[in-house]
Amino acid sequence: MKLLPIGIQTFKDIIEGGFYYVDKTHFIPKLTSKYYFLSRPRRFGKSLFLDTLKEAFSSNKELSKGLYLHDNWNWEKRYPVITINFTSGVMSSSQLLKKNIHHILETNAKRYELNLEEKEVINIKFEELITKIYQKHNMPVVVLVDEYYKPILDAIENIEVARENREILKDFY
Repeated sequence: MKLLPIGIQTFKDIIEGGFYYVDKTHFIPKLTSKYYFLSRPRRFGKSLFLDTLKEAFSSNKELSKGLYLHDNWNWEKRYPVITINFTSGVMSSSQLLKKNIHHILETNAKRYELNLEEKEVINIKFEELITKIYQKHNMPVVVLVDEYYKPILDAIENIEVARENREILKDFY
């Protein structure tokens, strides 16, 4: 009998660990031509689904055996993926949020062996990252953002910081 993947949010760990997995991969081909905002309640599987998207766009076909996606996806195309995840740490100040965003962008740049020239302005740095990845791979860049609202929730007790964090995120996105 398979185990339930309680607390496991990575597609690879669930598949390779032999855990139960509810196949939602039939939604993935429908999400390839536009921008999408997925809003669901907490503990609804958003992070796992984003990780599943990452594996599909990264062309990790072996993980999809037995799933809808296996025979319904163009595995020849490997898209570069930028992952932005705000789950770690508490961003209780705008300075912490800015540092976190810079770290996330630099981590993605290192994964693609890129050096970013912009050091200060977050939205310009983000645009530079996307542009350089596109130029290097000549493929559209997939951007996956998880827990986009957490920096605002982390500061919800201090309304001024929450507003500052909201403005930083608005500018970033």
